[in-house]
Amino acid sequence: MSLLLKKIRKKVKEFKGSYSEVRYYRAEAPVLYIDLKPNTKVRSYLNLIFLLKQSYSQPIVIRFSLFHLFILSKWFGKIDNLYFSKPFKKTKVFRKFSHKKSADFRMDYEYQRVYEATDYIPNVIPYIMHPQNYISGLETIDSKHVGIIISGNFERKIYDNPTLMEKFGVLNRSVIYDKLISLLECRMITGDELVNKYKTNEYLDKLVLMKWQSGAIPSAKWRYYLSTAKFIFCAPGMTMPLCHNVIEALSVGVVPILNYKDWLNPSLTDGVNCFTYDNLDSVESVVRKALALDSQAYKALRKSCMEYYTAYYSKFDFEKFRNGRLTLVNEDKRNLPKSKSV
Repeated sequence: MSLLLKKIRKKVKEFKGSYSEVRYYRAEAPVLYIDLKPNTKVRSYLNLIFLLKQSYSQPIVIRFSLFHLFILSKWFGKIDNLYFSKPFKKTKVFRKFSHKKSADFRMDYEYQRVYEATDYIPNVIPYIMHPQNYISGLETIDSKHVGIIISGNFERKIYDNPTLMEKFGVLNRSVIYDKLISLLECRMITGDELVNKYKTNEYLDKLVLMKWQSGAIPSAKWRYYLSTAKFIFCAPGMTMPLCHNVIEALSVGVVPILNYKDWLNPSLTDGVNCFTYDNLDSVESVVRKALALDSQAYKALRKSCMEYYTAYYSKFDFEKFRNGRLTLVNEDKRNLPKSKSV
């Protein structure tokens, strides 16, 4: 069975299980109305929706289409103020988010401006953590018991492809995984093993790797256990380097080790709020550098990470940009920037 067919069947099953949760807006109060281009990815919708929930109290209404119904239906059971517009009925609008000229906020996908810039660009909507983190709350652990942590999907059929190197000049997740498991410092464990053993400090001088395929930490509890680590080894995403794992790490003062620092707004700085790697040799060296770092140097790194998150990624003031443009990262290959070094 092809990977595409598996994805379609999974989405159909998901739709059948969640359709009963879908709501159509029938009230009279003005709403936050989202009307985006057809190629807008699910993640881009969620990125906007969860930040809107932080900023406004109005209902969030998405322009109805059968495509939107299919791809977004599962989120209606998790987001209590999310609606579709009722077909053929006009909705009163408090704020409109669209690519159209009539919008209160004109949306674009010009994220290449972030990659090319060294300074903060204020009208770019921050990338969010995995949405489950906003649903589950923010409980964390202050003490550190793990040296470096990495967790995620390492399915070769998904991640062992040349796109990231050819277009963005970065190692893909599958190549990184193969290198990490060859290191003496690496321990491949399950989520249950981490939960049961992290307080023993057995992993304080180790890199622990958890594969979703073998049983990792559930998304709802991920940031709680992530916060026990000093560092996270960030692997890039599937279609673009930027991945929610770096935002989750910064939010709890875990220092990211990554190969896409220029994709954040503003760019992270090696040795200040992250460590970086760019080839297989540097993967090995940066792991050992992180594990050998003294406590004072680590505390300074951690402090810088938390300050960075608070300043740029913890919230977004939409009203500052009303009647102007907002940039949203969209994981469509037509909208993604290309590395200047490729």
